[in-house]
Amino acid sequence: MAEAALLALSKIGSYAAIEAAMVAKSKISNLMELSATVQRIRRQFLMMNFFIRKMGASYLSDELLKGWIAEVRMLAYRVEDVLDSFFYHSIQFKKDKFLNKIVKGSHYAVVFNAIADELVQIEKDIEHVSKLKDMWVYPVSQLIPTQVTISEHRFPQYSFPRLMKDEDLVGMENNRQHLKQLFSHGISALRVISVWGMGGMGKTTLVLNVYEQHKEKFDINVWLTVSQAFSVEALLRKLLWEIRRRCELTTPGDGDSVNKEQQASDETDKLEVSQLKELKDELKKALMRKRFMVVLDDVWDRQVFDMMHDVFEDFRNGSRVVITTRRGDVAALAHEGCQLKLNPLELNDALLLFSKKAFPNSNDLECPLKLKDLATDIAKKSNDSSLTECRLELNGLATDIAEKCNCLPLANSPAQVQELVAYIVKNCQDLLQMENNPSGLQKLATDILKKCELLPLVKCSAELQKLAIEIVKKCGGLPLAIASVGSLLSARMQIECVWKQIHDQLPCELEKDDQVRGVLTLSYYDLPGELRNCFLYCSMFPEDYLLSREVLVRQWIAEGFVEKKGDSTLEEVAEGYLMELVHRNMLQLVYNDELGRVSTCSMHDILRELALSISKAELFGTANNFSEMAQMNTNVRRLSACRWTHTEHDLSKIKFPHLRTVIALQSSMDFVPSILSESKHLTVLELQDSGINQVPASIGDLFNLRYIGLRNTAVKSLPDSIEKLVNLQTLDAKSTKIEKLPSGIVKLYKLRHLLIDRLSDGTRTEFRYFEGVVAPKGLSRLEELQTLETVEASKDLGEHLEKMIQLRNLWIGNIKAGHCAQLLASLSKMPLLYSLLLCASDEEEKLNIEKLVPTSTMLQKLIIRGCTSESTLECPVFQDHGRRLKYLALSRCHLGHDAFERLEKCVPNLTYLSLNKVHTNGAHTLVLPAKSFPLLKTLVLRNMSNVNLLKIGADALKCIEGLYIVSLSNLKSVPEGIESLSSLKKLTLLGLHNDFKAEWNKKRMHEKMKHVTKLRVYEWS
Repeated sequence: MAEAALLALSKIGSYAAIEAAMVAKSKISNLMELSATVQRIRRQFLMMNFFIRKMGASYLSDELLKGWIAEVRMLAYRVEDVLDSFFYHSIQFKKDKFLNKIVKGSHYAVVFNAIADELVQIEKDIEHVSKLKDMWVYPVSQLIPTQVTISEHRFPQYSFPRLMKDEDLVGMENNRQHLKQLFSHGISALRVISVWGMGGMGKTTLVLNVYEQHKEKFDINVWLTVSQAFSVEALLRKLLWEIRRRCELTTPGDGDSVNKEQQASDETDKLEVSQLKELKDELKKALMRKRFMVVLDDVWDRQVFDMMHDVFEDFRNGSRVVITTRRGDVAALAHEGCQLKLNPLELNDALLLFSKKAFPNSNDLECPLKLKDLATDIAKKSNDSSLTECRLELNGLATDIAEKCNCLPLANSPAQVQELVAYIVKNCQDLLQMENNPSGLQKLATDILKKCELLPLVKCSAELQKLAIEIVKKCGGLPLAIASVGSLLSARMQIECVWKQIHDQLPCELEKDDQVRGVLTLSYYDLPGELRNCFLYCSMFPEDYLLSREVLVRQWIAEGFVEKKGDSTLEEVAEGYLMELVHRNMLQLVYNDELGRVSTCSMHDILRELALSISKAELFGTANNFSEMAQMNTNVRRLSACRWTHTEHDLSKIKFPHLRTVIALQSSMDFVPSILSESKHLTVLELQDSGINQVPASIGDLFNLRYIGLRNTAVKSLPDSIEKLVNLQTLDAKSTKIEKLPSGIVKLYKLRHLLIDRLSDGTRTEFRYFEGVVAPKGLSRLEELQTLETVEASKDLGEHLEKMIQLRNLWIGNIKAGHCAQLLASLSKMPLLYSLLLCASDEEEKLNIEKLVPTSTMLQKLIIRGCTSESTLECPVFQDHGRRLKYLALSRCHLGHDAFERLEKCVPNLTYLSLNKVHTNGAHTLVLPAKSFPLLKTLVLRNMSNVNLLKIGADALKCIEGLYIVSLSNLKSVPEGIESLSSLKKLTLLGLHNDFKAEWNKKRMHEKMKHVTKLRVYEWS
C-alpha cells in the first residue's frame, strides 16, 4: 500500500509549506507560488490516500489498481525528496548572514527555482496519474461481470472450515482438553469463551474439533464465520435462519428438509432491513430457554459482539458463545478464566506435524508418538516422592514401563525405533536390580525424550533430518506454515539437494502458498495506516531480534510515523501503537517491564518475511546480505545491514541517494563512509553494537538526521559538526567511551532524548560501574529534552535542570553531599518527572535526600545509590510520595530495623523492589509482614551478609513472579513461607551459605517449587 509514503508526505508537506512562506519573503522569483503548490499537492495525495484506504485489501487481486498505486507511491517519494532538499537549502539560507545572502543570491535563485519547477512538474504528473485511474481502472473494472445475488448480499459466503481428527491436532491436546472443560455442564451460567492467537495458529481448527464433538449436547448449535467485511444485521439474520432451519429439521412433520429450509429462509426474509430491534426480539424468542452454542469465528472487531450480545440471555443452562480472533481486545470479551491463547508449537510437536504432512502415508509415526507419551509419563512419575521411600513403587513403575514397551507395534517399525525400545527395556531391568533409584528413572525419561525428538524422521538420512529441523525452526512453530511446507515436500523427491532448495527458498515458497499468504496478509491489511508503517519497520531488524520498546518508539517518531493526539506526547502515542501491534498478534510480547509496559517484543519469522516482501515491493526498505547489495534497487528508502562482516570489496561505488534509514547492528563499518557521503536525506542511523570507533565529521551534513544510535560501541568522542544536526531528536550513546559532549550540542533545540555514559567496570561489581558526562554550558537551552542519562552533578546543575520542565527521565551521577540541597530542591520542582536515578560519588558519600519533595505526581521510578541517613524512610519522598512509587531500587542505604515493615507502610504499591547492601542496623532476620506488598512482581535481595533468616508472612507477595536472593552469604535456611508463593515463576538462589543446599534438599524443595518455571539453585559461596 501507499500509506508508507503518503503519511510521511502529509507531515513533510505541512512543515515545508511553512518554510516556503518564510523563503517567499526573500523575493526570489518563482517562490511566491511555492507554498500554494505544496498545499495543492498535499491535498491531491490526501484524496488519493483516502481512496486507497477505502479500497482496503481488494486491490490485491486487481493488477490495474496495483499498478496505479505503484505510480502514486513513486510520486509521493519524489515529493518527499524534493521537499527534503528544499528544507535543507532553506536552513542554509536562514543561517547565512545578510552579506552572504547578497553574494550567494544567484546561487539560491537557481536552487529554489529548480525546486519550484520540479514541484510544478510533479503536480502535472499527479494530474496525469489521476486521469489514468479514470481512463483505465474504472472502465476495465466495469467490464468485469460481478454476479452478486440479493441472498449473497444479505448472507455473505460463510465458508465452513474443514474438520480435523483428534490425532491431527498435533501439540494441541492440552488446549483441546481445556476447551472441552469450558464446554462442559460443570458451569451452568452462560459463558463467553475466546480462543485467540496470530493467524495460522490453528484457532478455527481447534474450536471446530471440539464443536463437532459437543454440538449434539446443545439444543441449538450455530457456526458463523464473521471475517472483516461483516454486517451485524446479516449476522443476526444468518443466526436466525440457522436456528429456524435446525428447529424445522428436528421437528417431526410432513414435507422434506428442502422445503423446511426454504420456509425458514422465507420467514427470515419477511423481516424488514430497518427492523433491527424486531430481529433481535425474534432471536431472543428462538433462543428462549434453549441450551445453545454459538461460534463466532474470525472476529476482527469488538463491535460484532457488542452489537449482538444482548441476544444471548443467560438461562443458567450451560449455554456457550465462542469467539475466535487474532486480536487481544476482542479476546478480552470472554469471561474470566475463559480466554485461551494459542502459542507456537514446541520443536517436538512441530517436527511431528511436519512429518505427518511430509510423509502422509507413513505408519512409522505411531510408535514414536507412544514412546514420547511414555517418556513424559516416566518423567512425571519419577518425581513422585513415594518412589524415594518405597522400593515396591519403583519396581512397579519400572515393570510397567517394560511391559508397555514390549506391547508396542514393532513389527514394521524402523530399526532405530526397535533399538530404542530395547534400550528402554534393558534400562528398566537394570533399575530393578538396584536399590531405590528414582533419579536413574528421571535420567532415563530425559534420555528417551531426547532420542524421540527425531523419531518422526527415522526414514530420512541424517542430512535430511538436519534440513527438516532447520525448515521447521524457520516456520517458528506456526502450524499453518509447517503443514504447508510439509505438504509441499511430500510431493518432492527425498534427496538432500531438493530439500536444501526448499530450505533456502522457504520465504518464497510460503509466499506462493495462497492459504498461508492469504491468512497473514489479512492481518496486515486490517491494520490502520499508521500501524502499517510501524509494522513494516520492525522487519528491518534481524531475525529473532528482541525489539526494545524505547528504541522502536524513538525511531518511529524520527521517521514521522507518529502523529500527536490530544495532550499525549508523541512517545505516548507511539507506545499505544506498539501495544496495538502486540494485541493484534503482529508482534509477540517477550517481557513486560516492572511498570506493566511492553519492555521487549519480537517478530514472528513468517510475519517478518511477509513484511520484508511488502517492504521490498513498495521500496519501503530491504534487509540483505552484503553480497546482494549490488543487485539492490538504489531507490530503496531503508536499509538493514545487520551483522555484515568486513569485506575487501570496493565500497566507494555504493550509492543510495534516496536512503532514509540505516540499521547496521553488530556490523562492520566498511560501508558507512560511502552511505554518509551519498545519502544526504538520512533520518535514522542505528549503529548499536557495531564496529564503529569514530564518528566522521561529515555526519554534520546530514541535515535530516533525527536519530543516532551508538550504544555499545567503542566511540570515544563526537565531532563538533554534530551541532549542525538541527533536527536531531535522539542521541543514544550509552555504554560507549565518550567522556565529554561537544559544546555545540546545546544548539540542538529539537533534542528529546540524550543518553550517554561509559561503562567503567564490565563486571558491574564496582560502586560506580558507569560514569556520566559533565553537563555542557547552556544545557537548559534544550527545552524539549525528555530523557537525560547520565549527567554528572555540579554546583550549577540544579539551576539548569529547573528550567528543563519537559524532563521525564533523569539520571544524575557523581553527587557529593554539598550538591544535595540545591540539586534536590530543583528536582522537586520538575512537574513531569517520571523516573529518577541519584548516584553518589562513592559509597561512603552521604546523600541527604530530605530536600527531595517531588511536586510531580508522575514520579513512579526511583533509584538511589549511596549512603543515606538512618531516617531515610522518614523523608518526604517516601512519607508523602511513597504510595505513588511503583519501582524502587536502593543501594547502600540505611533502612534500620524492621526494614520490610517500614517499607510496606511507605511504599505499599511497589511492583519492583531491589535492596543491595542496605544497612539494617545489624538485624539478622528479615520479615515480610503478612499481606504485605500485594502488587509486587519482582523482589531482589543482594549482598546482605548479616542476614541469616528470611520469613515470608501469610498472603504476602501475592503477585510475585520473580524472586532473586543473591550473595546473602550467611543465609543457611530456606526462606520460611517461600513454598506458598503460588504465582512465582522465576527463583534465583545464588551465593548463599554452604549449609543452604543441604537444607534445601532435606525439605525436598524441588518438589514443593514445581510451579516455578525458571529455578537456579546451583552456586554456593
